[in-house]
Amino acid sequence: MKRFARPAVVIPLVAVLLFAAGVVYAVFRGLDSSAVDENETVLAAAGVYPGAKEVGRNSETFSGAESVPIPKGVVTTIAFAPPDGTAQIQIVDYYVGQLHGKWAPRVERSLAGAAGTTSERSYRVTFSREDHCLVLGTAGMAADLAQPVYTLSAYATENADC
Repeated sequence: MKRFARPAVVIPLVAVLLFAAGVVYAVFRGLDSSAVDENETVLAAAGVYPGAKEVGRNSETFSGAESVPIPKGVVTTIAFAPPDGTAQIQIVDYYVGQLHGKWAPRVERSLAGAAGTTSERSYRVTFSREDHCLVLGTAGMAADLAQPVYTLSAYATENADC
């Protein structure tokens, strides 16, 4: 019995059990459609930059800790192609103005050269409120893509912990 109590046996066994629990949870619980619906409502309320067109949409689960594969929540992301000639700052200004008073924004800039660019920096704006987070990303406008895009992502939170 002592042979099975060694760390070399116990640690992998615990890891396998956690993984199996995550798989069972995912199979029986699946993607929480009510969370997707909530995220869709939040994204719809945020609006769309005038003239922008939706080019993609995705919802997926995310976990709170990398070592535990049990989903913590659902994030929904929509990609938009802005009108030709639109600058990143115009997108940022639009959403900061649109969500003013309802959400608390935190604006961040990437390092130069990030996201496959040579010198242009992208924006990441995290909007928070009591029950949800909304993240605006413009990296797809700074990268050398055939069609520039910006993204909006929404997910539920507790205590505006975005």
